[in-house]
Amino acid sequence: MAKRNVNGEGTIVQRKDGRWHGAAYVLTPDGTYKRRFVYGKTWDEVHDKLTRLKADSQSGVPVVTSKLSLGDFLTYWLANVARLKVRPATYAAYESLVRNYLVPGLGKKKLARLTARDIRAFLTATARTCQCCAQGKDKARPEKKRRCCALGECCESYPADRTVRFLLVPLRAALEHAVREDELPRNVAKNVELSMGTKREIEPLSVKEGRQLLAAARGDRLWAAYELAVRIGLRRGEVLGLRWKDVDLASGTVTIRQTIQRVGGQLLIAAPKTQRSARRIALPPECVTALRARRAQQHGDRLAAGATWRADGNDLVFTTRYGTPIEPRNLNRAFTLLCDKAGVRRVRFHDLRHTCASLLHEKGADARMIMEVLGHSSIRVTMDIYTFVRLDSQRSAFDRVGDALRDINDGDGDDGPSGVPVPA
Repeated sequence: MAKRNVNGEGTIVQRKDGRWHGAAYVLTPDGTYKRRFVYGKTWDEVHDKLTRLKADSQSGVPVVTSKLSLGDFLTYWLANVARLKVRPATYAAYESLVRNYLVPGLGKKKLARLTARDIRAFLTATARTCQCCAQGKDKARPEKKRRCCALGECCESYPADRTVRFLLVPLRAALEHAVREDELPRNVAKNVELSMGTKREIEPLSVKEGRQLLAAARGDRLWAAYELAVRIGLRRGEVLGLRWKDVDLASGTVTIRQTIQRVGGQLLIAAPKTQRSARRIALPPECVTALRARRAQQHGDRLAAGATWRADGNDLVFTTRYGTPIEPRNLNRAFTLLCDKAGVRRVRFHDLRHTCASLLHEKGADARMIMEVLGHSSIRVTMDIYTFVRLDSQRSAFDRVGDALRDINDGDGDDGPSGVPVPA
């Protein structure tokens, strides 16, 4: 016989198949009360679930009644929210992560029943799963080129630590939107914390290396691009997206209004990374000189190309010999060759931005000024990521400490803690 509950506690009854179910009216995200059901193998199990449900409702925590799956909601979020909110390159990254990882791993989970434990278990399993096997990458190749998973030989293609950690970014954003649309009472992905993981070691160029690089770049078609990256810290896309109408050589300023990115096999012109990335920067004299040389060079390219000039009114500062935009990867390749020519370490083009930030920091520029120059959204980003104390600066500081210690010990005898000579 089913036990009788007091008024307001809910109803618990036994079904014909022997299982139990309970029902109670609970608070929903839209502010109304709706009947919610729970199920279990015993009366006590259902009673415990119903008690927790009522406790949440009485404490003001809405109970979600939606039966939408996480996969369906992620698809909706990508099409109607992310596509309109983030930049094309960011959207492409989100879409790839959702399609290849989140939907296969968590897509069937009900949105209302997703927990932090589910997410943590999914991330742990993903880190230990060969993605070539999971996504059938080898099977998608032509039969003659199959060499691993399709032949039963796992290639152990595990995702990078950064990829696993980045899965939380679109998931948190999507669940946060679900909270705003009253689909969820809280964002459970915020409760998931991962270990610090491995972080790419960044070593900016030293002052000597910077001089060597810029000296070797003189006369290069992209000389002005390297000057802008080292001296004012422009990003690769900002350099390639720079237009002549945004450059004022007379007053020595440049305004960043757009960037170039390759997305889905196409070069696209997009807005700067953040609102603060759209900025006006004073140009050092060396940058003005390099840009004047670049303008003269481009004029020569236009005359030499004649009818084959294809600028199409893009007004870009950096173009090919035929006026078309420069492929971002081609800039990377040219920069690698320049590093070899200059005899400096091979670093990423983006590390020139780190070099600029570090030099500004070490030469006494305050964090606010560095933030404005680099176009960061907060000072924390500037100080935590883009300012480094390079090894040569560390050695210089240690030398000064050594000099101070030698000055102390150069007296007639050893001094004690209070400066009083210690008897032999």
